[in-house]
Amino acid sequence: MLRQLVLASVVVALASGVTGCGSGNGGPLAADSPSAIIAEAKANTIAAQSFTVSGGEPSAGLSVDLTIVHGLGCTGTISHGTGNTSTLIWTGKTVYAHTKNLPANEWMRGSSSDSDLQGLLSLCMPSSLLAPLDASSVTNATRSVTVFGGQAALSLSLPGTAGAQDGTIVVTDTATPVLLDIAQPGSLSLVFSKYGATKTIAPPAA
Repeated sequence: MLRQLVLASVVVALASGVTGCGSGNGGPLAADSPSAIIAEAKANTIAAQSFTVSGGEPSAGLSVDLTIVHGLGCTGTISHGTGNTSTLIWTGKTVYAHTKNLPANEWMRGSSSDSDLQGLLSLCMPSSLLAPLDASSVTNATRSVTVFGGQAALSLSLPGTAGAQDGTIVVTDTATPVLLDIAQPGSLSLVFSKYGATKTIAPPAA
């Protein structure tokens, strides 16, 4: 549920078919179309060994701060509303969850194959998390070279629809781009960071 809510506004912008003029840059992505850049950044993000995704949809009181490790699972927090924050650890075939109502050393435990957990665990699967991000309808976008999180980046501006503000997708300005930011002011924000920083996920301390 959360991933659809978080990405819905950007998907609308993508599906509308962007027709604005793009401004060139001299970086490694200068010759690539916006749709190709977004598709490649999405694929590279999905394939990354690990990364952290944080943000959400403030207007709905939804937010995540999750570190995802390819093939292993994820760890972090998911918040809904004021003060309703759950800590999640998924490692191997086991899912652990902790809420503020539990003692510090007590965790709920379940199987990663449990059908009731699949919606939650989809947030920890890059291919599922980013499934709504479809760049196939994008024909052009306003692009600009920028710096994001201290690294060279390329920002793609996508005009909003139905009175919504413009959205942006920011990727690394490299030959193998990855996602850095997906945002629409007042609606959503997802920041991607710490690529490759986490190698493993440990279960809660006994």
